[in-house]
This record gives sequence, structure tokens and C-alpha cells, in this order.
Amino acid sequence: MLLFSIIIGVASSVFLFTTTRSMEQDVADKIDQFGSNLLILPKTGETLSFGGVTVGTSPGQELDMDMIPQMKTIKNNETLATISPKLLAEGEINTKRVLLVGVQFPEELRLKKWWTIEGLAVGQLPKSNEILIGSEVARILDLSLGQEVEIKGEKFRVGGIIQPTGSLENDQAIFMDLPALQKVEDKPTAISLIEAAVLCYTCPIEDVSLQLSEKLPGTKVAALQSTIESRDDTVAQFSLFAAVISVILLMTSGFVVAMSMISAVKERTRDIGILRAIGFRKKHILRMFLYEVSLISALGGLMGFALGMGLAMQFGSTVVQMTVQVPFQPLLALYSLAAALVISLIAGIYPAWQASRLDPVEALRYF
Repeated sequence: MLLFSIIIGVASSVFLFTTTRSMEQDVADKIDQFGSNLLILPKTGETLSFGGVTVGTSPGQELDMDMIPQMKTIKNNETLATISPKLLAEGEINTKRVLLVGVQFPEELRLKKWWTIEGLAVGQLPKSNEILIGSEVARILDLSLGQEVEIKGEKFRVGGIIQPTGSLENDQAIFMDLPALQKVEDKPTAISLIEAAVLCYTCPIEDVSLQLSEKLPGTKVAALQSTIESRDDTVAQFSLFAAVISVILLMTSGFVVAMSMISAVKERTRDIGILRAIGFRKKHILRMFLYEVSLISALGGLMGFALGMGLAMQFGSTVVQMTVQVPFQPLLALYSLAAALVISLIAGIYPAWQASRLDPVEALRYF
């Protein structure tokens, strides 16, 4: 009973800890990919507003496409999940001024996963001569799917209409292929800003920002604190949940150990009386029980780790209904062993102390 309770307690804690840790990373990565959390802007220049951000647009003050490969050479380059460069420009359609946003559609749609686009199937990308228009642009200019519009002397087809997002920079903009806008603007390598999704689960985003600033002199690297704080809050809730449940499980195991030890003392009262009658001192009885608990808890801790780790690696994804990879964590075996020993000794010290205080004469009455 004692060994079984330790195995179940440790295995449950190991399974929960390893699975939730993998869930934390998976959730953090998905939140980071669900929109940008870092902007790279020019430090100076004329201004054009995009999403509340002021960006430089004057010649010589814009960013350059050559910066994209440089970004991938930073120390923590593996954290750069998505890099989406943009060129902003003003255009005119039907005598009305519009905001043109040149993007690389694969990267932009990876950042804007919440977009619902009428006219495009899931996973479908617009062609180079197609544009995506915001819902407000479609309403104000009375544009519909498939309609052709002229932008700075070039013909483009409305390939999709972005359904209302509640964000002005999405609803009131026209998104087009970046090289196409660079061509009509005669700016073959210019960009206005770079949005990036940084997977900052293991590396503070401040470190990534500093590394990018060093690689890209003359730019302003800004982390979007609201996005980061929301992400951190979500991950912290997962951590708190895992910690609380693990503590409850270990406390329950400790309670079972204490009950098992008290029961063992009662069952072995006669044996304790014999040992005391032949000369065993109180400290000998105390040590005997504590040694026994230590041996059983050490064995239970290792067996519990093996069981919990195996179940997490094999069935973790199925249980949490998420595609998570639970890696083998050998260091956790030491923590499992230490936790089992500490909890068992704390739970067993009182019953062992009671056993050492048994009066040998009273104990021999059980014969």
C-alpha cells in the first residue's frame, strides 16, 4: 500500500508536470504566431500611419529588403517564427485616397490568422495581380469580388474581401503583392516596416530586440508589450495550474504514507515490543522505521517517474487533445526521487516517533 501510493502520487505529478510544460510551450508558440509581437521601423522620415504606428516613408529613410537576411543571423534566430516586411504608400481609386500595403502574402496571412477573407479558400493565396481589400474600402468604393481596379497605372483584380475586423488598418487598407507595389512605386527594394512574430517562450523578447538593433543600425525595434503581457499571463496561468495540482497530488500521497505508517505501527506493535525487550533503544526503532520508509519511497519515486514519464510521452497528446511533444527528461528522475523521500520522511516521522515511544511491557501484552 505504501509503495503503491508513492508510485501513483509521483507518476501523476510527473505526468501532469511534463504534459503541462509541453502545453505551455505549445500555447506560447501559438500565441506568438497569432499576430506580430515585434516591429522594426525606420528612426526618421516623413510619416504615414499604420495601426497606430508612425513609420518613415521619405526616400533614403526607408528600410531595405536586405535587412531580412540580416535578421536571420542573430544569435536567437530560431525564435523568429514569421518575418513580414511591408511597404506603405498612398493611392487613388475613383478619386478617393486609399492606403496601399505591399506584403508577402504567405507571411502576412500567417500573422493574420484571424482574418476571414471572402473569395479565398483556407490556405489559398492571392495571385501577384490580385489585391485583398478591407471591408470599409469595399463599402466606400463599392468594390466587389473579381472587379478590376487601376492603381497607379496598373490593373489589379479584387481577389478577396477581408471581413470586418474592427481594426482600421485592416478594414480601410488595400493589401497587394509587395513586389507589385514596389514596382509601381519605383522602389524595388524599399519597405516601410517589418512585423515579426517572435517565439519568446525560452528567450526574453528584450534579448531578441537588442540583437536585432545591433544587426540593423538606423532602425527602431519595438516590442508590442500588450501582446507579450497577454501571452505571459496565459502561460503563467498554465504554470500555476500545474503547480497547484502537483502539490495537491503530492500532499495526498503524503497523507496516504502517514496513514500507512500509522497502520504499520499498530500491526507491528508486538514486533516492536520484542525488539524493545531485547535491548533496542528508541533511536534504533526510530531509525528502523525511517530507513524502511526511505527505501520504499526511493523505490516508489523511481518507479513513479518511469511510469509517469512513459505515460506522458506515449499518451500526453491524446489526453490533452493537443499536438504536443513530451521530451524525455532524465533530470526529473532526481526531482521525483527527492520529492518522494522528503514527503515520505515528513509523513512518516510522526508514526515512527510513536513507534519508538511504545512501552515494551504494553507492547508484549499483544502476545
